[in-house]
Amino acid sequence: MTEPTNRPAPLVRKLMLLGAAPAIVMFIVLMAFFTSARLDDARKDLANSSQMLANSLAPAVEYAVVSGNTAALKQILSQSLQRSRAQWIRVSDVMGDEVGFVTSTDSDTMGANDTFDIFEAEILQQPLDLGGSRQTEWFEPDYSFGNGALRVGTVQVGVSKEQLAARRNDILWTSLAVGVALLLFTMLIVNQTLSGILAPIRRLSDRVTKLINLDYNQVAVSRKHNTREIQELEENLNALAAHLRSLEDSRAHTLAASENARAKAETANQAKSEFLATMSHELRTPLNGVLGMIELASEDPLSSRQKDYLLTARRSTEDLLMVIGDILDYSTVDRGQLKLENREFDLRQLLTNCTASYKLLAVQQGLDLTLTFQGNWPETPYVVGDAPRLRQILAGLTDNAIKFTSAGYVNIQAGWFPLEDNCMVLKCTVSDSGSGIPVDRLNDIFNSFEQLDNGDSRDYGGTGIGLSLVQRLIELMGGHIHVETDPGKGSSFSFELPFELSNLAPLPSPSSRPIRSPATEGLASKALVVEDNLVNLRVATALLKRLGFDADAASNGKEALELIQTNHHGYDVILMDCQMPIMDGYETTRCIREWEQSNGQCGTPIIALTADALPGTEANCHGAGMNDYLAKPVRKESLRAVLSRWLNV
Repeated sequence: MTEPTNRPAPLVRKLMLLGAAPAIVMFIVLMAFFTSARLDDARKDLANSSQMLANSLAPAVEYAVVSGNTAALKQILSQSLQRSRAQWIRVSDVMGDEVGFVTSTDSDTMGANDTFDIFEAEILQQPLDLGGSRQTEWFEPDYSFGNGALRVGTVQVGVSKEQLAARRNDILWTSLAVGVALLLFTMLIVNQTLSGILAPIRRLSDRVTKLINLDYNQVAVSRKHNTREIQELEENLNALAAHLRSLEDSRAHTLAASENARAKAETANQAKSEFLATMSHELRTPLNGVLGMIELASEDPLSSRQKDYLLTARRSTEDLLMVIGDILDYSTVDRGQLKLENREFDLRQLLTNCTASYKLLAVQQGLDLTLTFQGNWPETPYVVGDAPRLRQILAGLTDNAIKFTSAGYVNIQAGWFPLEDNCMVLKCTVSDSGSGIPVDRLNDIFNSFEQLDNGDSRDYGGTGIGLSLVQRLIELMGGHIHVETDPGKGSSFSFELPFELSNLAPLPSPSSRPIRSPATEGLASKALVVEDNLVNLRVATALLKRLGFDADAASNGKEALELIQTNHHGYDVILMDCQMPIMDGYETTRCIREWEQSNGQCGTPIIALTADALPGTEANCHGAGMNDYLAKPVRKESLRAVLSRWLNV
């Protein structure tokens, strides 16, 4: 469950907050200030007016109090109460006795002074001024105040506290209404101002969205009601749109050129593959004749010098075949078209046979070639994998070690390390006592067509793709290779490959397949060689005769089909070339199988004899109806091994 992402607040909200926050703060401050000021003024005004009422009533009621005229006193008090904000007025004499009282409220609440604010004024009787020539002072009382005024009573004015509270509430609500109105007016002005600011920004945002959606059309820049910055942004977006359109056009041209180049590369790659297939066939075909004739000549009585010459010629031819094979394999791996086999084989036997094939070469060069097994090897070390590619890897490292070692040894160590899930790891090390590899060239030895000694004065031959091919095959099989070297003392190449253990019994050897007996007991087996190259035809015919066969020959598929249909005794085996004029080997095989099926005959073993060593050739041969596959050049022992799978040879 994904956590919800917090979306940022829109710009309008932030700008609104930026514009409204000062207005709100000012509103609160001014509301507090002016409200408190108005409340204070209301309180002072009420107090001053009430006190002024009391002060003005004191001289007005002096005569009524002194004369005891209560009616006149009450009339004065009633009229004064009606024109004031007081709730009651009380007049008392000098002894404190009430002489006059008027009220506008119930008489029950008059005794609670805590609900009223009372303002008082003294009623004073001023002395009578008799003139300055008066000689006697018998009329002046003896208990006068210092200023000559005589206190005759008190006037009290009562003002309810609720009146001040009502006035305060009225002030608060009035201030709040005015403040809210001003705040709304301020927000309206801010909103109108923000609309003028955000509208161009929204247009810019819509423009950027169109650019993202690959709409590179330019728009007219508005010169009215736009700020200078917005105009600059719109002009820059127009420039960006023009630039992006030019980039899109360039990209379209680049893609078209790339597509054209890719098509040309695929065509060139296809042409290269066809060229390799053709060259493989054209090179292996004459080499088959060379090796075949050398092998046939080697079986005749020869002098030691002649044997040495033939041996040298055979080695040179085999070296040429190895170079051709490496180039074809490297090209196949480089195109990613190499498919690994997944068959059971004896790992110990494969390593032993591969090492033994280089034993003679090592002895002739004065080297000691040894193979040691490490770890707990089982009695039947059968694994599932690509045996030919493993042999090719070991052969490449062994051949490289022998080539660069002039004296000493070449040691091969093979370790068996079990893993879980019915798997094991083969760790194989090929070490030598040769010249070693310079440290600064370690990163180059696995590069294609790279050699340690470049130039015209090279000490060793080769194409420079041997180790590169070995590395690619190891990585393709899921392993890795490591090299250690000590210049002047030797090198050590180690690789590890994983294999799945075989849980089944060993696969039956090819010799356990059904073997056909000769058609007539006591007679030689009959064979048909279908080959358009006269040299290869002579080689194959001669090799079959050495193996005890009576061989017929056909130069193309049509001729071979006529021989098969007219030969009443039939053939025990057919060697079929794949590439021939008039009718190739694939079509000839299909025609033979159809003829055999229509005549109720059992299928004659047909062995493909081809110089095409590219991947897929063997599968094509089996798909056409052939029983086995033999790549050129053909040697006597390899021919015997293939024939023994189907006949008693």
